[in-house]
Amino acid sequence: MTDEPGGKTALIVPDWLRPEPPPRRPWRKVLMALAVAGCLALSLLGGLLPVMPGWIFFVLAIYLLATEFRTGRRWVTKARRRWPWMSEWITRARNHRWAPRHLEEFDDLTDPRRR
Repeated sequence: MTDEPGGKTALIVPDWLRPEPPPRRPWRKVLMALAVAGCLALSLLGGLLPVMPGWIFFVLAIYLLATEFRTGRRWVTKARRRWPWMSEWITRARNHRWAPRHLEEFDDLTDPRRR
């Protein structure tokens, strides 16, 4: 900032308020892939151990896969086409009063009726 009249002031604007696209973060996809793999491993471990619920990690892995990767979206969309009961469950869960708002994004990205 400058105190001179007519001088330009530099304001710090957060990334989410800037009109241009956000800066590239090359490690983001790698970290998300590792997070998906970790969640799937914990899901498998939770299936084997009766103390740990594995389905929570499986749901989280599917959510991360579908929201972060185009291939994951295609896999989930194909699964919803193949098993209509799964698509029905996701749609019903989306409309539930306790559902997180991110479930709407997941449903919109993977709904086979919209593609």
